[in-house]
Amino acid sequence: MNLGSIIDGLMRSQGSLGGRPQQGGLGGMLGGSGGLGSQIPGGMGGLAAGSLLSLILGSRGGRSAGGSLMKAGGLAVLASVAFKAYQDWQDKQAPGAGRSGALPSQPPAGSGFHLEEEKDKNGHEMGLALVQAMISAAKSDGHLDGEETTRIQEQIQQLGLGNAEKGFLLDMMAKPADAAAIARLPKTKEQAAELYVASRVAIGDADTPEEKAYLDRLVALMDLPADLVTHLDAQIGAVRRTVAG
Repeated sequence: MNLGSIIDGLMRSQGSLGGRPQQGGLGGMLGGSGGLGSQIPGGMGGLAAGSLLSLILGSRGGRSAGGSLMKAGGLAVLASVAFKAYQDWQDKQAPGAGRSGALPSQPPAGSGFHLEEEKDKNGHEMGLALVQAMISAAKSDGHLDGEETTRIQEQIQQLGLGNAEKGFLLDMMAKPADAAAIARLPKTKEQAAELYVASRVAIGDADTPEEKAYLDRLVALMDLPADLVTHLDAQIGAVRRTVAG
């Protein structure tokens, strides 16, 4: 299955559905001129208005953050956020006060966070698991009703993807939010950390009871230590502060 084709399809403009341009969230913060995004090869711009992913993730600021992260190198940025937070947690640093410097363009080989090396429990590349996590989390508050889901599925049919890629996206759109299914994907604690970051970025501020419950359930099912989750959240916050400054 071609992960690049899936990402390209999600980012493709869907003018017939109308745009939901967004600002803010982790994606916009990484993309700011002179900020952290400018230090990452293939830097992240804002989410393209009307992209299919903007419709999936919803219209609330912050929840569409995942869109710009899924541009060139975007999934690696998710992995890098998790990697740095995990390092700080292992080093027993205070959350958000660990190793200084910009995030790496991608975690190093052998770190447990390098997407080209890692496979999930189903034997699929880890990038696919991150896409699954983002879509499932984005649906956790039920903002995608049956009619909108059908419209998105119709657009997926028109993306010109291969059968495997098209089937993957259609399958994900047909499924309800399912923290338990996502929690069954990681083989390692490192992978679980990546899936949490992807889910947290897709949800944004988790300001509905449904979103908070989804994240809490995901954390519990993946058995992520509470202090590691604190580090992961703090690293996302540190990125925001870096770019805002």
